[in-house]
Amino acid sequence: MKLADAATSRKGASVSLICSMVLLLLSGCAQQQSKDIPIPVIFDTDIGNDIDDVLALQMLLNYEKEGTVNILGITISKSNPRVIEYADGYCLFNGRKNMPLGYAYNGVNPEPYRYVPATLDTLVNGEKVLFPQRSLANDIPEGYVLQRQLLAAQPDHSVVMIVVGPQTNMQRLLESGPDEYSDLNGVELVSKKVRLLSVMGGLYTKGSNLLDWNIVQDLKAAKTLFEKWPGEIVVSGPEVGNDLPYPHQSIVNDFTEGHKHPLCISYKLYAPMPYDRPTWDLTSVLYAIEPDAGYFDLSGFGTIAVDSVGNGIFTDHPNGKHRYVKVPGNKKKMILRKMVSQVTGKREPMYQ
Repeated sequence: MKLADAATSRKGASVSLICSMVLLLLSGCAQQQSKDIPIPVIFDTDIGNDIDDVLALQMLLNYEKEGTVNILGITISKSNPRVIEYADGYCLFNGRKNMPLGYAYNGVNPEPYRYVPATLDTLVNGEKVLFPQRSLANDIPEGYVLQRQLLAAQPDHSVVMIVVGPQTNMQRLLESGPDEYSDLNGVELVSKKVRLLSVMGGLYTKGSNLLDWNIVQDLKAAKTLFEKWPGEIVVSGPEVGNDLPYPHQSIVNDFTEGHKHPLCISYKLYAPMPYDRPTWDLTSVLYAIEPDAGYFDLSGFGTIAVDSVGNGIFTDHPNGKHRYVKVPGNKKKMILRKMVSQVTGKREPMYQ
């Protein structure tokens, strides 16, 4: 090789090396920037039917306080107007004003059940513990309409949706047509905007002969969800939360002035203390927000179908987009401690 050719070769190699380093630096910066951007989340819940919905909501609100997520809005699948007041007041208690709220008009489960009205009516030293600013009279939109509005405004393939009750709002979203927010129909809008759907519902442990409450309450909606959802779904069945009961000691010990905290009040109103409630909804929140943290194992890819009575049937398929969560036996304590820490906002909860 001539000296001039060698010099040119070395110069070209140096330029290539510099370009590679610059690209790696830019890539690293982009990855860091993406990690610093809060995850946009839509939370669909049936607050009122069980206390785990409140624990899951508190988890999300604490994730938001940390800057991990941005709660775009909360849609409620339970058809009772007082849940709007409860959700509004609860978010306000946590410093989240004017949380966008949606409501499943003519949805299932019209009863308020135990803790929602009782907590709203609770007085401590003559003052209410929750101060809702909005009710159904304040033009609260239908849940699926709010979902369309929120999705349309987000970057493509960015939104995480978490569903921890009957899938009423989700069915209506999927079956919706173009509107003032988007020219896309529901399936197209979901395909374009949603990155992950985390669902609490369905039983996937062999040998179980029970039906999941979230599925059977609105069976048609559940069937529609698994048939028509165009993207990835990760499901946490009740068997997961059953393995990880929330310790009542945390309710007693981990909240400063717990007698004034609506979570503690609602927990004690839901059932006579002491009791440890399964963390069904919390597991879906934890996986949705920290899927790469190694808390859970996942099944392989496949498809989930809901039969005529409400059984969730998983079939392995390499091109499937559905998976379900499993709890590694050696990680139960770690998972539970993480959920309790996220609910309480304390790195070292005092529940033990």
